[in-house]
Amino acid sequence: MTTTLAVRTVTVADRTSVVTALSGAFYDDPVFRWIYPDDARRVGVLPPFFEIFTDAIARHGVSVAAGDGVGAALWVPPGEEVVDAADEDAFVDALLGLSAEDADRAATCMALLGEAHPHEAHWYLNLLGVAPGSQGQGIGSAMLRAVLDRCDAEGTPAYLEATSPTNRRLYERHGFRVVGDLALPGGPSLWPMWREPAA
Repeated sequence: MTTTLAVRTVTVADRTSVVTALSGAFYDDPVFRWIYPDDARRVGVLPPFFEIFTDAIARHGVSVAAGDGVGAALWVPPGEEVVDAADEDAFVDALLGLSAEDADRAATCMALLGEAHPHEAHWYLNLLGVAPGSQGQGIGSAMLRAVLDRCDAEGTPAYLEATSPTNRRLYERHGFRVVGDLALPGGPSLWPMWREPAA
């Protein structure tokens, strides 16, 4: 089944719906289950976690959303960072402060991602999620295409980290290829993925 939902650029007004979509999408994600293994704690941590990322990344003006709480994709354009260097310490402290019990695992995951991140210019898909009840309807693909078409037009590569075999397959269908395997200690892997622009 395919649903047609308009994909739009995220604005301040979309903050709640973006956080809702991402919190639902990543509740059962293997990486987030490893970072926050207690189910009740994960329910409480994910909304403020995604609020921090949404506030940091939406300022770039290139993230997209679908529906009201249905799906969101947080993108960082070439030459930009998730947060400016001056704000990085406060950003990390805010994330680690969400759950003292899970801070070491969160820090380990962030360090792995930071070490693997490429230095050449690229579009970075930090997070993409579709609410569980709306998955499998082409919404993730529509949000990907909204920015990948721009990557192709500009001749710019794209990069992301897949956190599950399911989203890895989605990204492979859109031209991404696995360029590494980041194994979390005693936990699942994340797969850095790179996409060259289509001719």
